[in-house]
Amino acid sequence: MEKQHLHPDLYETGSVPVERSVWTLDHTPPAHPPLSGDLVADIVVVGAGVVGASLCLHLAERGIDTVLIDAAQPADAASGRNAGHVQPYLLSLEPLGTLPGQGRPFLDCLIEHRNIVFELCARHGIDADHVQSGLLEVARQKSAALENKAKKWAGLGLDVEMLGADRLRPLVGTDRYSFGTIWRNGGSVNPFLFTNGMVRAAAGFGARVYGNSPAHACERQGGRWRLRTPSGSVLADRVVLCTNGHVGADFHADLERTQFPLLACGLATRPLPKSLLDVVNPTRTAMSQHPAGLYPMVVDRKGRLITATIPGLGRAHRSDLHFQYFLRHLRRVYPEARDVRIELETYWTGMTHNSSAIYEKAYPRFYRVEDGVFALMNFGSWGNHLGPMMGMDVARALAADRPDAAVLGCERPQQVRFPGLFSTKLRRFLIPSARLADRFGLV
Repeated sequence: MEKQHLHPDLYETGSVPVERSVWTLDHTPPAHPPLSGDLVADIVVVGAGVVGASLCLHLAERGIDTVLIDAAQPADAASGRNAGHVQPYLLSLEPLGTLPGQGRPFLDCLIEHRNIVFELCARHGIDADHVQSGLLEVARQKSAALENKAKKWAGLGLDVEMLGADRLRPLVGTDRYSFGTIWRNGGSVNPFLFTNGMVRAAAGFGARVYGNSPAHACERQGGRWRLRTPSGSVLADRVVLCTNGHVGADFHADLERTQFPLLACGLATRPLPKSLLDVVNPTRTAMSQHPAGLYPMVVDRKGRLITATIPGLGRAHRSDLHFQYFLRHLRRVYPEARDVRIELETYWTGMTHNSSAIYEKAYPRFYRVEDGVFALMNFGSWGNHLGPMMGMDVARALAADRPDAAVLGCERPQQVRFPGLFSTKLRRFLIPSARLADRFGLV
């Protein structure tokens, strides 16, 4: 069974060791040494998650002298803890209207690089247990919202298809769902391995990478910036902060007030027998339920079933409770699972940071914090796909010395009101309601 619980506060803050995440269980990447001494670089990237790793890789590919530092090690925070989905579409196009060109450059970038996760793995030899077998959204009955979304994105260039019950059942192994869409550009990835693979590739292009090096200060020095860590510093023309919400930083603290934090929890079963996996997920297709998306599921190469959800307030440490919720759901959807011993292998939590209190509008931001200091952050749930894509695009803009040419634009940080609203709404009301509806078979 899952390891002994840590202190409840560590679960509530998403600070349990990343070694609790399923994505790390079979892997121990080499640790990067702390920054020691004083360095000089063109650009220093702070934060070696999926976003910072991609930015560093694409800068280094362009021959830009780049230093990447992390307070811990690559993918230690949200990038090593997420649900493993690669989602190539957005929930709503409406928020893109505020971007340059009414969002058209952003959309063109997204469509052109709809396979970016799998292309980066192929190009750089990254073994991230990645599977482009599609992403399924399934519903109990025909959904006009799903149908309209699929038609809209198909018209833009994504490979998406609507499926009725007859074609859906062989993919999901159950009669519970009668309608769905399959996004063939989507799939799943081990985000911990993917992030570390991009970091390794960046180092191969000459980037210098340092771990266990929290940034303590960012100070102007002449026309450049000196970023200080406990045992060293980097003097650079530009600084890009790709930190997880920039929480608790003593410098540019206004960035922390641009986001709505949300705690998520993940769990993985012990490897399941092939006979059950052949029913539950015979093609390793990533799956999400519409409309609540309560238990998105992927299967890793070891045969573990992996899901994520939002824990109730004060219950983030209750792995037993959230595992029982999931088992109840699984056995209702798949009666074949009722007679199979299914055990919890590991349980973890992590914190996401969102740019909006409205989920479908919570897309990333590229900020100009000071002249020469930027922040690429607030990716929320979209990091596995938008992270590498935005890292690539911002690298292009910075290499041309045209940060405003990034498809996200380049805006000043804006303080949000009621930053706890998003979390309270989901954890206290929406998710408990969805869980109740799931219990009574309403979704």
